[in-house]
Order: sequence, then structure tokens, then C-alpha cells
Amino acid sequence: MHAIQPANAGTASRASGSKATKSAPKSPQASPASPRVNVLSAASLGPLETIVQTLNNCGPSSVAAVLAYYQIYRTEAQVAAVLRADNSYWGMSPVDLPAYAQSMGMRALVGYGGSERLVKLLISNGFPVIVSQYVSSGDPVRHYRPIEAYNDRTQTFVSADPYLGAGHTISYSEFSAIWAESDYRFQVIYRPSQAKLLAAVLRAAGWGAKSTYGAAIRWEEAQIDTADFGNVGSWIWYNGRIDIAFDEAELGQYAKARATLVTTSRQGVSSVAIQWVSNEIRRLQQA
Repeated sequence: MHAIQPANAGTASRASGSKATKSAPKSPQASPASPRVNVLSAASLGPLETIVQTLNNCGPSSVAAVLAYYQIYRTEAQVAAVLRADNSYWGMSPVDLPAYAQSMGMRALVGYGGSERLVKLLISNGFPVIVSQYVSSGDPVRHYRPIEAYNDRTQTFVSADPYLGAGHTISYSEFSAIWAESDYRFQVIYRPSQAKLLAAVLRAAGWGAKSTYGAAIRWEEAQIDTADFGNVGSWIWYNGRIDIAFDEAELGQYAKARATLVTTSRQGVSSVAIQWVSNEIRRLQQA
């Protein structure tokens, strides 16, 4: 049986993991100055490459699969060497993803407060999206998976799942239920030329950075107030203030984010994870 793990933890690969699919086709380019946002009843960007994960590496595997969509090829191990450099038991933290994407000429959005509509709009407009969910309702282990398709007729999303295999389908109702426990976290990797289109998609979905990062901070602070934060090494003990500092940085609250990192350092959290957020603060200030 799987142990129940808080958000962002990976899962062990199955012995009978599916074979990788063929390399994904080229993704669509962004529209000109005033991008048109498509809203479709069904859309597919796949099949994405299915990269079968090793233990706790569902995050790096998902990132590698999305990079392959953009014809940037990295192995799970190459991604993990950067995004799991802290060797956290809880798997990949996405706080270093924007800097990692930028190092390859890409960009990345690390978001909270996602919705079914947002995922559909992203897929409809050429953006694979990584979501942080449970494996399933019956297997409550936190898990990253890239979403490649959806269909309103069958009421399903499709994932190139690093644990459950290629073409893994999830009903709309289960998708929402297993996503709620992570505060509806998602990540989007995209080309700089797609920035205006992504902004239009986010607007169409009713997603705004100020409100959602602010809500995420309140959610994380509420988790810190629980008894589990007193368990040294628990997910919220390790990730809670790191995530808050990251969210403060995304809101432009740089001094506040640095102060949060000082508290995090005194707490004893990995200096690698703290450095990730320090790097993100510098990256945002230089943008």
C-alpha cells in the first residue's frame, strides 16, 4: 500500500510501466498582439511523451514530458538533478521551475486556485498543464501528472501519467475531488512568444495572480497553524514557509519574502530550497 503523503510527493513507478510514446508533435505558436482564445468542447495536444517515473520523481517526469512537447529533451534524471536538488522526501517543489524554464529559453507559471475551466482553456490554446493531485480517489498519494486532452462528451481528462501510464483518463468529477487537497496547484511551461496568449487564457478563466497568490498564502498559513506543522520533517513543516516566501515574491513583496526565508532558515529547512526562492526573488527583480 502507498503511504499517504502531502502535496508534491511522488510515487514509485510500477514494474509494468507503459512504454514511452513517440515524440510529441510541434505545438502551436502564439497569436499576434491580440490573441484569440479558443474554447472547445474537446481538445488534445497529445499524445505527450509518457516518461515512467522512479521513486518520488513524478514531478521531474512530468516536467520532462512537457518540455518534450516543445522539442526540448531532458531525462527524468536531468530534470531531477535541478528540481529535486534538495533531495526532499516529499518530491519536487515547483519553486525553482520558473528559473529552470528560463535557463532553457522558456517560461513557467507556478499557480494555485486552478479550475476545470482553466485546464480546458489551457489545452484548447496549446498549453499542456501539470497538476498536483492524488493518484486517485482510492490511492490518496500526492502526485504530479501532465494533462494532454479533455472531452466534454465523455466527461474526461487525459494524462500522460508517469505512474499510471499513457492515455490515463480521469472523470471530471474525480479530477476535481483529487485536486482539491493541493489547493488546485498547477504549472504551465510555455514559450516567451506565448506570453500574451497565456495571459488571455488566464483572464478568460477568471484567474488573477494577486487574488490567487494571496489566497494561497492564507491557505498555507492555515496549514502551518495545524498540529502537523509541529512534526519536524512533515510536508507542511518543510514546504509551508518556502511556498509562502515564493508567493510573496510573485506578488512583488520582496522584503517580506526575504524575511520569511530568514524564519525558514532558522527553522532548519534545506538551504537548497531557500536558495531557490532567493534566486526567484532576484529573477523577478531583474525582469
